[in-house]
Amino acid sequence: MVLKLENIKKKLNSFIFFLILILVLYLLANFIYLIWYIANPEGFWGFSYFWELLMVAVFAIILIFFVSLLFTIVVSTFYKIIIGKSNFKELFKLLGIVLAVVLFSGFNYFYARGFSLYLSKKLSDKYSYLQKTEEFLKEGNLVKAFDYAKTSYEKEVNRNEPSNYLFMAKLYSQTDFDKKQRLLNKYAVLINYAYCLNIDPKFNNISESKYNEALELTKSNLLDSERKNLAIFPTLSLAEINLSRGNYLKAEKYYNELYSLNKSLENEDIFYFINCNLLFADYALRIGDINQAMKLQSENLKYYENSKLSKTSTNYLNLLLLTATSELYFQNYEKVSELLLKAIPLAEDRKGKAIYSDFLIVKANYCLASGLNSRGNELILEKNWWSKLKESFSEKADVNTDLLKEAEKCLVELVQKSKENAGENSFEYAKNLNRLGNYYSSIGKNDLAYKVLNQALSILKPNKEKNKELYYNLLLSSVFVSFDKQNTKSALNEIELYYFNNLLDNFLFLSEDEKVFFSLNMEKKFEIINSIYLSNIEENSGEKLYDNVLALKNVALYSNQNIRNYLNNINPILRKKYQKLLFEKEQLLYNNSKETELLLNKKQRDLIVEINSQEQFKILNPKSISWKNIRDYLRDDEVAIEIINVPENIKGKNDRRYYALIINKLCKSPKIVSLFKESELLKVLDKNGQTKERIEKLYQNESVELYQLVWKKIEDETLNKKNVFLSVSGTLHTISFPALLNSKNVNLTYLGSTKDLLKNENQISNKNKISIFGDIEYGKLNETNTSKLRYTNLNFQMLPYSKKEVNQIKEKFEKKNLKEILMFTKNTATESNFRNINSTKTDIIHVATHGFYNKYGRNLDNLNDNTIENDLLKTGLVFANANKHLIDKKNDGIISSFEIAQMDLSGVDLVVLSACETGLGDIKGSEGVFGLQRAFKLAGVKSMIVSLWQVPDKSTSELMVHFYEFYLDGFSKKEALKKAQNIIKEKYKSPFYWAGFVLLE
Repeated sequence: MVLKLENIKKKLNSFIFFLILILVLYLLANFIYLIWYIANPEGFWGFSYFWELLMVAVFAIILIFFVSLLFTIVVSTFYKIIIGKSNFKELFKLLGIVLAVVLFSGFNYFYARGFSLYLSKKLSDKYSYLQKTEEFLKEGNLVKAFDYAKTSYEKEVNRNEPSNYLFMAKLYSQTDFDKKQRLLNKYAVLINYAYCLNIDPKFNNISESKYNEALELTKSNLLDSERKNLAIFPTLSLAEINLSRGNYLKAEKYYNELYSLNKSLENEDIFYFINCNLLFADYALRIGDINQAMKLQSENLKYYENSKLSKTSTNYLNLLLLTATSELYFQNYEKVSELLLKAIPLAEDRKGKAIYSDFLIVKANYCLASGLNSRGNELILEKNWWSKLKESFSEKADVNTDLLKEAEKCLVELVQKSKENAGENSFEYAKNLNRLGNYYSSIGKNDLAYKVLNQALSILKPNKEKNKELYYNLLLSSVFVSFDKQNTKSALNEIELYYFNNLLDNFLFLSEDEKVFFSLNMEKKFEIINSIYLSNIEENSGEKLYDNVLALKNVALYSNQNIRNYLNNINPILRKKYQKLLFEKEQLLYNNSKETELLLNKKQRDLIVEINSQEQFKILNPKSISWKNIRDYLRDDEVAIEIINVPENIKGKNDRRYYALIINKLCKSPKIVSLFKESELLKVLDKNGQTKERIEKLYQNESVELYQLVWKKIEDETLNKKNVFLSVSGTLHTISFPALLNSKNVNLTYLGSTKDLLKNENQISNKNKISIFGDIEYGKLNETNTSKLRYTNLNFQMLPYSKKEVNQIKEKFEKKNLKEILMFTKNTATESNFRNINSTKTDIIHVATHGFYNKYGRNLDNLNDNTIENDLLKTGLVFANANKHLIDKKNDGIISSFEIAQMDLSGVDLVVLSACETGLGDIKGSEGVFGLQRAFKLAGVKSMIVSLWQVPDKSTSELMVHFYEFYLDGFSKKEALKKAQNIIKEKYKSPFYWAGFVLLE
């Protein structure tokens, strides 16, 4: 019995020992897994970090055991002292020995193991997949970067929750600290993976979804303190993705979010600030606002250079290259070479990095452009000692030739690098092939260009939907150098369809100013398309050309007019909102800030989106009118002429060639007539002398030269035609065709576009109400306020004949018993009274005053260095007290075209500007003249009489009185003006006195 009990006791002890052993092993396994979970190792160095962390943890447990043992001994010794079995000497001796052992062991362990732990941690971080990905990207090794990013992403996503059996790790995983750490880890791998995916456009849908996942993570309450900083990069990237797709409406959403985030950045967040500015610059570039983009690039460089950050860093090199690219666009070759000379030593130190490819692109672009235009800096060329030695014994090579060779060398190296690093089927490789192909095209090697561009196309075509913009730009470049006419036709149809759809999509939300930038940017694409039609003239080339011109000419102006017409006639509620926005936009002249301007642009876009969603609103379709509609409108004795100009593109020279596209009632297709080069026209127009002398040389003494150049080749098409409808482009906006055709029997009508014929068909001219401004008192120059001038160096004299002019015009209307005549003279002819003209209260506005076109001067307000830049600020009209330069800018006597454009004059049939240079302004491609004529058109005016040069006061006064005499007798505006000019012509033979005024309908 005793033996049995002993056996049972032994077995029980063995079982308990076994249970304790299992429990200890279980706790040990839990402990080890907890350390593994915290370390989350990646690769060899990650495992090393785990091992070191485990050793530290084990030592910590041992240390805790020793401390517990020490505490037990101390308590036991104290007890023995109390009962008299020991003394304090023994206690201190024991404490000294134990503490010495513990401290020595701890110091020794942490001195050795602590350094090892730190080193392992650093190496673990350095060789983690996230860090390694970044390293590969900097080296330009895209394939390896992608593999590493994918591995780290999959590892983090597939990371399991600790099992309930591993209770230590499970409990740790429930803490906010660990939850936050896991969120940050997941955010990091998502961003990393999304960034790598976005390098190849065929993956950018997946990239977009990963960035959106990352953004969702930032909304967690655990990341409150980090949210704004974490949200910036994915927001910036999502905006970039949508910009690259041409999806500006969606990009706009992220653009506004980014601006909000950017405002919250602290000074130390300079890189985020710069990256945000880079995105804003990219957005500006894509809608065609080059000035804004360049301003932002320069701002970035200055911001960085004024900081204490390194001037030898990769970031600094990147900013130098971006600014150089902006300067190159404006052909500031000296500035570009200055920036490149700073960049060269920095780039040479980074030949194995991705930034070196960017350097090669900028250098190649500079060498190509400066070489073609003979504006290069020889210092940019890299020459080794052998090249220099050879030069010393041979005839010196042409610098331009060397620059072109250097450009090719850079691009070939770029193509090779992208092939090695990204692969021969990569997006990066295709982009660089495109650059090389465009280089060959620029220097006239079309066979090489075609071969290279087609290679790039074959790479992009399978995934063209992922990056349509690059694909169609590349396809257009390929067609330009192609010899395959059959394929060219189908390719051009596809390209045109894409570009017009892109235009329609983006006009759904762009603001008024942005539409202008976008349309001018789009025009550059169609200049290439039109050049292709002109270089391969076939049966339908004229039809294609005419339809493209009808679609794009003044398209931004017509789109903006379409919106305003809808608001004025159909939707009074939205009209009030729009008018409020225009008023706020005008306030930017007086109290501008970047933040206010961006906010107003956003509000305007939001309102345009709302307008476009209205059931009654009809979106302007630029392709809705074709050349056949114009032909069908014409009578047998009428002809319509569109004069266009396209780049000559001869080795990069900036010359342009003008063509006439002619339609009559019986034509089967528009006729194409090649006219002249712009350089030839400018040479003829370059006459010395005062205005009168120059005008007489052009239109009288030497008029044959101008006539032969501009009109002779289309003369036969206008013979025996009762009406000639003409729409011009480029420098022809500055020519007086009535003066040019003075001796010919041509009844000419000026049009912004010949499609205006269809719009003007049902218009009725109203003459019941007129508002007259004239005989204006401009006041004495107020010397104390000259430093606050809005428009410097302007001092206006009274126009003595304007008094007689306005009084006689008033008498003419009174004799006709018209309903209402509003007369503003002397000090009542104020800017304020002009602004208060309501479009429903007047049919005609007559202004006899000074106009101005400040072509070379600043268009900015000296009172505010931040005032917005706008070409419409360079032109304007002058009213009472303008010389006093009043501080009240809403009534300072000077109203710019920009301010007029914000008015509502939609009920006004005719504006007569009896003033100097009111038809002038900056010429902006297919959008025409940016001056008073555009401002009044935007405000809703149907037709205008404007002047092309500084007109004499006396003859102008007489001309205007005669015009109203005929107009009120029932003649059309055009007939009345022509009859008035004929009368003045009899009195003053020089065209200077009568030919400067033209009617724009």
